[in-house]
Amino acid sequence: MKKKLSTIICALIAALTFVFAAVGFTACDKDDASLNLLDENILDDNYDNYYEIFVYSYNDSDGNGVGDLNGVTEKLGYLRDLGYTGIWLMPIMPSSSYHGYDVTDYYNINPTYGTLDDYNNLVEAAHEMGIKVIIDLVVNHTSKDHPWFKAALAYQKGQSGGSAKYSSYYNFSRTQLDHYHNDGGIWYEGQFDSYMPDLNLEEESVRSEIDNIIKFWLERGTDGFRLDGCLYYCGSGSVNAKSVEVCNFIKETAVKYNPKAYIVGEAWDIRSTIVQFYESGADSFFYFPAAGNGDIAKAVNSQSALEIFRSINNCQTAAGDYIPAPFLSNHDSGSGLLGRIAVKMARDADKIKFAYGLLSLFSGSTFTYYGDEVGMIAKDANNDPDLRVGMLWDNEGTGKTMLPPGASGEAEFLFGSVADQLKDTSSILNYYKLCNNARNAFPALMRGTAERTVLDDSNILLMTKTYKNTALNVDQTLTIVVNLADTAKTVGNISGELAQQICVSGSIKQSGTTLSMPKYSIAILT
Repeated sequence: MKKKLSTIICALIAALTFVFAAVGFTACDKDDASLNLLDENILDDNYDNYYEIFVYSYNDSDGNGVGDLNGVTEKLGYLRDLGYTGIWLMPIMPSSSYHGYDVTDYYNINPTYGTLDDYNNLVEAAHEMGIKVIIDLVVNHTSKDHPWFKAALAYQKGQSGGSAKYSSYYNFSRTQLDHYHNDGGIWYEGQFDSYMPDLNLEEESVRSEIDNIIKFWLERGTDGFRLDGCLYYCGSGSVNAKSVEVCNFIKETAVKYNPKAYIVGEAWDIRSTIVQFYESGADSFFYFPAAGNGDIAKAVNSQSALEIFRSINNCQTAAGDYIPAPFLSNHDSGSGLLGRIAVKMARDADKIKFAYGLLSLFSGSTFTYYGDEVGMIAKDANNDPDLRVGMLWDNEGTGKTMLPPGASGEAEFLFGSVADQLKDTSSILNYYKLCNNARNAFPALMRGTAERTVLDDSNILLMTKTYKNTALNVDQTLTIVVNLADTAKTVGNISGELAQQICVSGSIKQSGTTLSMPKYSIAILT
């Protein structure tokens, strides 16, 4: 379980801060025992480092060539050691497709992945390690094979087995409308695809079903949900009051069964859309403007302090009093915002690392797509299945051949397997570990309000992050200095003592109020 700060822990952190300042704590020079001690600073709230998992391709525990829930359980120690305090499981319910976003049974586990007992064991093991578990809640639509839709369609056609009750669950028409699909003369709404009929989320009987679904999973220890396709809840991909209200309904329903339930929504669009969805009261919405080719990539490539601070600030102000949810990449394809971050960073290991370092400066719950921590690269970034292929766990190729239907081939692992990178202190993986543990160690880094001091050097970001929470006994201000240049820089007139540094290579040296910073480096001072 997460632990509140105590006087003893604060003293411990202060002592460790002194040690870090003395030895120069970097991605290439770190003490795992110290990192474990710093974990004691993790607060009991809904700010976490999340890791997104496609179970199908993650880890195969029984040798049948497909990942499963027991395989995820086997890797919990790996994830916790990397500083992740939450996992998001992409759809795990029975489905008609490999990806799972067309559910056929909301109260069970995809048999390919295991059983409800396997899920219960996963949640229990995760909680013992201080890891939360959230799952995809896909209620914008069901599968066309779902018993509800089959009974609804039969009723519309006047066939046996039809149900008026289930007919009200969906939107039907006798004439063609936009985003409606034909089945034997009956038209039904399906904003995403013909095999994904949309639920009528304004129907009270559907709301009752969703209530039961949420209760079912929260009673099994699930810590919350990722909401798929919020923009399409009551419309065709643009924000509206009805879709926002559905998010509100889901959040209010969840807290009935678990007051700490965490809800993060998907509303891919510009910042103003995300701002409107926060009016629902849901905890988080993914901050798409920072992802892919967006703000963070632009800041790395332009080496601009203003670019990255503006994004950090915009992300925080969009969330207001709620929890931002910035990320670099996810499972969706496309050459624009999404796709693997290693491709967006031109397969440059230093830039791949630094992009995650900049993400770690954002307040909120960050999200990492599985495989990004080793620089995984899809064979075809515009093909969804290619973004969901297996991990290269070791040099035997374990897991690499887990290819979902439609994948054009194995991923590229230009920077080595997980096993290789675990042993290499300068690896992308160990850099991710350093960033996550910095967020865990310094509450203000993950939660603080940022203020920038403008410098003459456009490559240097100087900002403070301040966080005060009386209930959690936290009052912390950090000074953060970032060298966004691809060359070394000297920065003067910096107050505070160097407590931690995050460098893609080399180390930061402090002499009085002057910092000597290698390229792409981050200094945290207290």
